[in-house]
Amino acid sequence: MAAKITPLALCLVLLANCFGSTPETVIDPNVPLDPDHTYVIEYWDVELPMALDPHRDYRPGVEKVVAEFCAANPGIDVRLRWLQWTEAEEELARVLRDGNPPDIFADWQGIARRDHVLQIPANTWLDKELLTEAGKNMSTHESKIWAWPLMFWPLGLLAKESHTGIDQDELEDIVGSPWDWPQLVQLLENKGLRLVVNDWESEFTAQALVASTGCSWGQWGGQELHQVFSGFELVVKEGLVTGSSRNQKLLQGEEILGGVSPALMFWLMENSPEDEVLLLPLPTAGPTRYVPIAGANLLQFRQLNYKGDDHGRAGAMVAEFLSREQGSQLARLLKAASPWRDSLLDQEGVPPWYALLLQEATKLGVPCSLVDKAGVVHEQESRIRTAILLAKFWAGEISSEELVQGFEEFQ
Repeated sequence: MAAKITPLALCLVLLANCFGSTPETVIDPNVPLDPDHTYVIEYWDVELPMALDPHRDYRPGVEKVVAEFCAANPGIDVRLRWLQWTEAEEELARVLRDGNPPDIFADWQGIARRDHVLQIPANTWLDKELLTEAGKNMSTHESKIWAWPLMFWPLGLLAKESHTGIDQDELEDIVGSPWDWPQLVQLLENKGLRLVVNDWESEFTAQALVASTGCSWGQWGGQELHQVFSGFELVVKEGLVTGSSRNQKLLQGEEILGGVSPALMFWLMENSPEDEVLLLPLPTAGPTRYVPIAGANLLQFRQLNYKGDDHGRAGAMVAEFLSREQGSQLARLLKAASPWRDSLLDQEGVPPWYALLLQEATKLGVPCSLVDKAGVVHEQESRIRTAILLAKFWAGEISSEELVQGFEEFQ
């Protein structure tokens, strides 16, 4: 019988890799663990680049959390493997092709294999009400919690305090309530600044659309596109924007940069200790606003040679502990927020305005990218196509109406 099942399972894996279809994984979530058995759980994590973890806090923090779990659960042996940032995606793809992925994989790069036949949905055990809204949004696909969320960061506009002249009270007002594109134009004019737009692969535009719509890539209607792109056009007509991915002027404190990653914010903080780096929320095109976020999740897998429901439950116990404790112990060190509702925001060493922004992101956070493999592939193709249109728009060569038409075609 086993000889017949294995080729069938292998076919399912190949089909999932090609088409992203996911047969329902039926697991008994309440199966007891065998007290006489030691469950070996393979956990792969990623060495973070210096830009994300300048003080090298992450690896020792994770190793500490793993040791705490093993001490409290002697029947579960967690084997931790560290991957280099550049090899993580390729290595996961390889073991998935072989049908032998690790039990837990830390997805720091948005690899998004949530539609793979070997992935075990987190909501087999996880009650979504234990997560914040941001935690739900960063791990949900088609109403199902697929991943164990780790931590997340808000995205927005980067600037240096000395050049914007924004005092703390004004900054907290901007962070705590929606502001619109005319207000951004007024700020740029009053401070003599320009908005440097990083729309490489349409990143700034994706963040701006999420901030106004609360929807990730490709889920925007024509009216929503018109509203946001009208805001873009206002900045262009006033001559206050430059469509460039270069950030030299920002590094000198001369401009505001949009379309940034958390890594750039951390790099600026480390290299400008005498001048506070600000992260302003993105303007919205209406009364409702959201906070675009970037985050990391834990993915749980089963193997082609299935090890049993009890092994899956042991893996889930590890994933939940890692997710909770990393969010609690390590998020602050990486200037991130925990996705767990019962995790208190540690404000030690964090400016009040940034603590407020993290709180807003906890309630209003939405990821900029889709969370399933098929969706991500389509998104990457669309981003490349729309980036060409956006370059023409920021250069004043096409109108917002033409930009809307292009987005509707490429979504």
